[in-house]
Amino acid sequence: MPENIKIGILGGDRRQLITAECLSASYECAVWGFAAVYGGEDEHYLKNTVRCADPESAVKCSDAVILPLPASTDGVRLNCPLAAPVRGNPAGELPDVRLLALCEAMPHGSLLLGGMLPPVVKKYAAEHGVTALDYYDSEELQIRNSVPTAEGAVAACIHTLPFTVAGMRAAVFGYGRVGRTLAGRLKALGADVFAVARSGRDRSNAACDGCIPVPLDEYRSFPLHCDAVFNTIPHRIFDAELLARIPRGTVLFELASGNIGVDTAAAEENGIRVIPLPSLPGKTAPQTAGEIICSVVRGLLDDHFAGR
Repeated sequence: MPENIKIGILGGDRRQLITAECLSASYECAVWGFAAVYGGEDEHYLKNTVRCADPESAVKCSDAVILPLPASTDGVRLNCPLAAPVRGNPAGELPDVRLLALCEAMPHGSLLLGGMLPPVVKKYAAEHGVTALDYYDSEELQIRNSVPTAEGAVAACIHTLPFTVAGMRAAVFGYGRVGRTLAGRLKALGADVFAVARSGRDRSNAACDGCIPVPLDEYRSFPLHCDAVFNTIPHRIFDAELLARIPRGTVLFELASGNIGVDTAAAEENGIRVIPLPSLPGKTAPQTAGEIICSVVRGLLDDHFAGR
């Protein structure tokens, strides 16, 4: 990628700080949304960057703009938990930065990269001459990201339950990238792992990995007694009907994107404790997760600006 590329980096958690640090070592970077770290222990991540007073200043002269993972938590506004609260707001409300407004402020022909970009943003960007790509679609990112996600889930389990993972009975729902990595970590610590999956291929992989495969429909009819249940399936799996059959006192760790796999009200009514675990890599291993994002982003930047 040419060295004269200017990059705007906005919002996000500590993963975005690591991304900014990595990119600023080679390229001119302008940042916004990190006021909470100024003067703190994380400030050094931004030492080679230009700090902007508003988001528009960070994007209007940039060839590429990097948004966090996720880019938005509501599909409309920029996810910027480290930004300075709105002045005069006693509740500490964060700035209302609209993703579509950022697209409008970006130069024609520039590149927008974000994690879990809402479809409306991609469409709107294209209409304004901006190429929008979702780096969360990267197979490399999702495979590598499964490690900090799985380790974070194991850490939450250790801190939540009053007994060891060794000898524990655990059910892992979904045997994709995260489910498979998580099952492997639990087995390595001595847990008996039941891999609950709809796909025969996934159950075969689970069996080959030393887990006990269980068809999803079978589990729904006859739930196993497990000390801990981990859900990685991003669909409503644990509805009121299933939760009524699960033994009371079971702890359910929800890893699915958006925490949509569990009817939390029904879980509470049936004595099931739900532990939501959103954005685990950014909370438990931001350094590693940020380096993974930076690696994927660099590849997308190189491809887009090749030959410039």
